[in-house]
Amino acid sequence: MVDSMSTFNNSNEINIIRSIFIETLNDEFNSKTGVGIYVYLAPMDINQLFKDYLHQNRTIRFFAERCVKKYITLS
Repeated sequence: MVDSMSTFNNSNEINIIRSIFIETLNDEFNSKTGVGIYVYLAPMDINQLFKDYLHQNRTIRFFAERCVKKYITLS
């Protein structure tokens, strides 16, 4: 029972972090472009960015700022 509870807590933690990540990324897009994240990115792209974020050692805000700069430059 302890293992399944630990897995639940880890899963719940990841979902909370994912929600904060998406909210922060959306806020950054909105403040820099006037529109939200889904104007620039598909949900699958956002999920990939979240996976990328998990493998680096930066804050969500820093990662979000870099993403917005990248996508604004590309458009």
